[in-house]
Amino acid sequence: MITRDYVTYLTSNSILIGAEVDKIIAIVLVTAVLAIAVMRAKRSFIRAVTDEIAARDLSRFVSPEIANRITHAEQQIRPGDGDAVNATVMFTDIEGFSSISEKLSPKELATMLNEYFTETSALISRFGGVITQFEGDAMLITFNAVTPDTDHALNAVRTALAIQDLSERRIYSHGSPLKTRCGINSGEIVIGAIGSESRLTFTVHGDNVNIASRLESLNKEFGTYILATEDTMRACGNHDDIPKWEERGDVTVRGREKSTKIFSLPPLKSAPRVLQQKSDSPITSRD
Repeated sequence: MITRDYVTYLTSNSILIGAEVDKIIAIVLVTAVLAIAVMRAKRSFIRAVTDEIAARDLSRFVSPEIANRITHAEQQIRPGDGDAVNATVMFTDIEGFSSISEKLSPKELATMLNEYFTETSALISRFGGVITQFEGDAMLITFNAVTPDTDHALNAVRTALAIQDLSERRIYSHGSPLKTRCGINSGEIVIGAIGSESRLTFTVHGDNVNIASRLESLNKEFGTYILATEDTMRACGNHDDIPKWEERGDVTVRGREKSTKIFSLPPLKSAPRVLQQKSDSPITSRD
């Protein structure tokens, strides 16, 4: 029996039209709210998974630290966005790379470089460095620019020494070792995005970056493999696993008017001590 009387509805088996309408409306509203909540949750989940996949794929082309910084930025990164930090920069370059590459096919050259970068990257990561940029056979490596490192100068020097040890022990697919020159400098740099709105690169720049690059090239003139500035030398302090610095005098690097006092490090005789600073299992050669 259908009724419009609320008292009759409560005291009998009658059906109150208004109450049933209210039930239908409530069910529809709750269903709609739940549907919207599920859709939003699904979108958030898909977005989170997509961001994770994007960060993972991006980290194959730039360092994982930089990829994480880009994908988790609170707002869109724009040209010129950057932070000034006190860090250590190291440039590396393979000695005689042009002569080596002209003797190899493109596939053989790519195989050799992949071997080289795989092993040097492991050393760089072990000492807290971040490969900010690849350029041919050269690398731009930073310490304390992307990830915090209070001993950034010392760890940069330890990385350079470990790379020298690796170049002495390792024979690559082309049948020879790969000697590596390193230029190191410490000081204030800027890390951030450079380029246009449509194309950006995340890198470091500043006068101290340029000095490190010039020092790498100066190794050719001095017949050395590790050159560093006085700022880096003093920041390292005295440690048993670091050889004695050799002063190379004041030089005016290309593009600067002010001279820079530079130092070199001789080959490390007890290399395993450096390699074990951050790991209990030293790298083994594949000679």
